Amino acid sequence: METGLWVEHAQAIWNVLPVHPPPQPLESMTSYITRLAEANGLQSIHELGALAGGIRLKNLKSPDYPAPVSPGLARLASVPTARWLDMTFFHLVHRFGRSMHPVALHKFLAGSIAPALRYCPLCLTEHTPASYSLLWRFLVLPGCSEHAVHFLDQCGHCGSPLALLRCIPQLTTCPTCQGDLRSGVPSPLESSVLAPTTKYTNDLKMLLTPGPRSLAKDQAELVGKRFQFLRLQRGLLIPEVASLMGRETSVVLHIDLVRKVKQACLDDYMRYADILGYSLCEIFDETALQDLLVPASEAQLLEQVEQAIHHLKARGKPLLPGNIGNLIGLIGRRGPQYPRVNKLLTRNETEREQELLDSKLEEELVKLVEQTLKQGEARGETIVLQDVCDLVGLTYEWMVKKYPRIKALFHAYQQNRSRRRRAPNVDEEEKGQQIQAAINVLLSGGEPVTLKRILHIVKLTYYQLRTSPRVKALLAQYAEKRPGGTS
Repeated sequence: METGLWVEHAQAIWNVLPVHPPPQPLESMTSYITRLAEANGLQSIHELGALAGGIRLKNLKSPDYPAPVSPGLARLASVPTARWLDMTFFHLVHRFGRSMHPVALHKFLAGSIAPALRYCPLCLTEHTPASYSLLWRFLVLPGCSEHAVHFLDQCGHCGSPLALLRCIPQLTTCPTCQGDLRSGVPSPLESSVLAPTTKYTNDLKMLLTPGPRSLAKDQAELVGKRFQFLRLQRGLLIPEVASLMGRETSVVLHIDLVRKVKQACLDDYMRYADILGYSLCEIFDETALQDLLVPASEAQLLEQVEQAIHHLKARGKPLLPGNIGNLIGLIGRRGPQYPRVNKLLTRNETEREQELLDSKLEEELVKLVEQTLKQGEARGETIVLQDVCDLVGLTYEWMVKKYPRIKALFHAYQQNRSRRRRAPNVDEEEKGQQIQAAINVLLSGGEPVTLKRILHIVKLTYYQLRTSPRVKALLAQYAEKRPGGTS
């Protein structure tokens, strides 16, 4: 029977599929679409897409990423629209207070999500009905904590990689060799990774599950306050955390203070939590987060400042306002509403200024500024000098007035940045090669091809791209192919 005739006939009699199995806990959307088609005897997921109103399920740009589900698909499966979001990364992203815009989503989840199927054959065998878990998408998990085995990322029979969503809806069958995926033999997890795998599994289960109450409007800020509070308990400065994470200070600033600087991704939050020695379950503790909704009183803030001073003295660190501020989250935000706090921070100002002129302290400041500038240049970032000053806790005017070496560093950085803006000429052939290579990278990662994303990859300036006819022609091809996706 021809598929087209079958679909036409089926559309006439089916508003709801005869069999509509309920989604399993933490089941991925790609898994459920496959199970739904397979349970109803459909020969292809294209048939399911046609019944749902002509959507092309095989061409999902970002499988399991949160996006509005097709009303036709929700109707066919008799599954409420809200339940479809449970089969995506929606709740995880929402818990961090991050944007659901596709570009922001991809940035936040960059480096955390496997692009192809990883699976536990023992789970597929033992769980009824068999389904793919959202947990399997996360690269931080090397394997299944329930069975203490590594995930397989290819067919255990023929070694073929497996797409997340395949044309023929067979959940446990390899499309290449027709082998049974449940009979694959995984290797056991090493004892050294069992504990962290269990911890990350529990963290992700919590993040992917709807919370017991609606989240705060300023959820990102609330989460940042929680990280700040725990960092103060550990007595760690922002630059120290950044160094331990192997990331720039702007990433930690974004997490703690929701600064409009380089944004943190999911992997950054997980590494930060590891450094603090807490699981994300502990960090997202409902009671602790609710307590942070109440603004701190001056007495509480005063206690935090005194605690920060104690930490700094115990470790022989200078009592700079920046060191105190980045421990308690007051960087660049001192105000008149806390006179007792300000009095404590500015006590013995004359003595502190004299200390700042000490050559040993100047050496420390020079090293800190130099390190921050070098890290940013190595990553190709544009550094806002005021952010560097905020971290140190001194004004730009004071730094350049009192410290000639720091003034020279700032001057050299500004000159180098100006020279980078006046980049040398690059011929059209080389531009085209760089752009095509960048486009290939974006396409292979399932990311949209945009000028902004290309700029993050190539060694060309915005002006060089905008003035190139060849670049414009390449980008125009993909601008035409950039319709809204369906999930």
